[in-house]
Parts: sequence; structure tokens; C-alpha cells
Amino acid sequence: MSITLDTLDPRHDPEPAGWDELRTAAGQCVTWRYDLLRAYAWAAQAPVVLTVLRRDGVAVGAVSASLRGVLPHRGRYADRRDPAGVLDVHAPGNRSQKGWWFTADVEPAERGELLRGYARGVRRRLGPGWRSTVWREVSPGEPVLLPGLVKVALPTAPLAKLATPFAGMDEWYALLDRPRRESLRRRARSFAADPGLSVEVGPARGLVGAAEAAELRALNDLKYRSRLFPLAPLPLPYLEALVEGDEVIAIAYRDAGRRLLGLSLILDHPDWPVCLSWGALPPEDGGRKHLYFDGYVRMVEWAIAAGKAGLVLGKGQAEVKSGLGAELVPSSAIAVPL
Repeated sequence: MSITLDTLDPRHDPEPAGWDELRTAAGQCVTWRYDLLRAYAWAAQAPVVLTVLRRDGVAVGAVSASLRGVLPHRGRYADRRDPAGVLDVHAPGNRSQKGWWFTADVEPAERGELLRGYARGVRRRLGPGWRSTVWREVSPGEPVLLPGLVKVALPTAPLAKLATPFAGMDEWYALLDRPRRESLRRRARSFAADPGLSVEVGPARGLVGAAEAAELRALNDLKYRSRLFPLAPLPLPYLEALVEGDEVIAIAYRDAGRRLLGLSLILDHPDWPVCLSWGALPPEDGGRKHLYFDGYVRMVEWAIAAGKAGLVLGKGQAEVKSGLGAELVPSSAIAVPL
């Protein structure tokens, strides 16, 4: 097998030919759309490198990574590359996905070989100062595919996945313990009967503006500022492109004055949509209590009605999501010296 790499800077390089067809064939959701990759790269805390993997000249996968340099930078990174650092492989703007993927016809053995070719090629391009790679959101069974003889694993928050093979909501409620089931139903009835609260579910472009989405998203992001390499707040141009497209679903809570109180954004997918974010005004600022839990009810209602296989509920709040019937898939970050 002949392996070649096309290494791109999404800020400056044009979209590669056939990119949208490639990411669609690989089952990747909207966050891999090239205009969104470009918007993300311009606002990122470190340079983003996108690599298209080719097998015998045919594009069969991609890897996205941030270049975490050793030199301090003030504000956003300078338009230059550090002489040394760590290659951080992760999905752009979303920790619920991996930073690498392949089309369905690539066998596991070929995937390992393609990733080894990626590691060799990237090191040649970056130089000898780039001595290690961190692969994020690695699932059980996947470390063997990653290149390198020495691997250090750090367990990370599990990924919650909720299967929705239900004919109706009663089947999902039946999975929950009685206190949770009764509280969810009681709150759903209460919100539905509240004339001062509206709940709208549908394509985001018709329900929410980018500026108000950014405000609530920022409130949610602030909760996770302490983690290693925290995600930068998604910039307004990114959210504008995201919510005005065709592949994002919104669950929007508004008061009688149409003020946005709570917002969930879901990356649509034929089988497993990804819950990208949740944000809400705190009660002391005019928000409502318990919208977070009601949001899960609305997500499940939408997924069942749309015939989805399930929902990727993301990371964090593992105990809550497990109590809602989600499977917790173990995940880790794997550090590999190059």
C-alpha cells in the first residue's frame, strides 16, 4: 500500500477537492465542514494542521491536530511555528469525536498502517523538535492501532451514548428509576403548561441567532476552563456558519419576551447525532431551574421521532447521563513519543 499525505493549514489553504464527499462517506458530522475548520483554525489557541490520508492515491481518511509549541504566546498564536512541541490530535471544536477517521472500506490493519505513515510524515514536516503525539478520545481496543512502541495512557471522562431504539417515550421512561422518571414527567408537564415559557425544537437556523447562541455557549464553556488544553470559546463567525447551516438542530427555551433562557445544539447525523453543547441563564439572571434535565427529554423525543439509532450525549456529568440510560464508553488520552 502506498501512503501519501496532503497537509493543510485550514486558514490559508483552499478546500481539498472532494472534501465534503470524503467526510460524508466517512460518516463525519458538520464540524468537519471545511468552512467551519477554517473558522475554528483562525480562533484556535494553537496552529491547526489538517492532513488528508491517501491510500494508493485515493483519499480515505483525515487527521486534525493542534501544534502545542513550547514557546509562550500572548493571546492567539503568532503566524509561525515553534521549533519544538507536542502534536495534539483532537477533533476541532468538539471533544465527543476523535481527531482521526477513515472511510468504511479501510480495514483495521490498514488503519494502523495509515496512522504510522501519518506519524512519520508529520515528524518529517515539523522537524526533530516535535517529539511526541497525544491522541485524544481513544476507545478500548484502539491503542493497538496507534503508532509507537511506548504509549502512556491517561484515562479521561467517559463518552456517554444513549441508544434510542424506541417506538415511543414510554419505552425510554421505563428504563429509568422511578424517582427520575416521575421528576422528568412532572417537569415536562409543568413547562408545557407554563404560558411564560416556550420550547422549540428544529433546525437551528430558524430558531436561534449566532450572537445569543454564543452568549449561552460561553456560559457553559466557563465551567471547564481548568482542564488541560481547554477548548477556546467558539468564535462568532464559527457559530454563525454552524447555526445557519443544514446540519444542526436546536432546542431553544424562551420566556414570554422571547429572551433565550436555554439552548442545546445537536450536530445532526443519519444514525448518531452529537449533542454539541448546552447553555442556560442561571436563575439569578432570569433563567429557569431544571431546564437542563428537561433538555434531555426533548432530545430523546426528537431522536425517536427522527428515527435515530441513538444520541452521543458527550462528556461530563457521567452519573447523570448514566441515570438517563446512557452507556458510558471508557476513553483515554494516549501519549506516544515520536
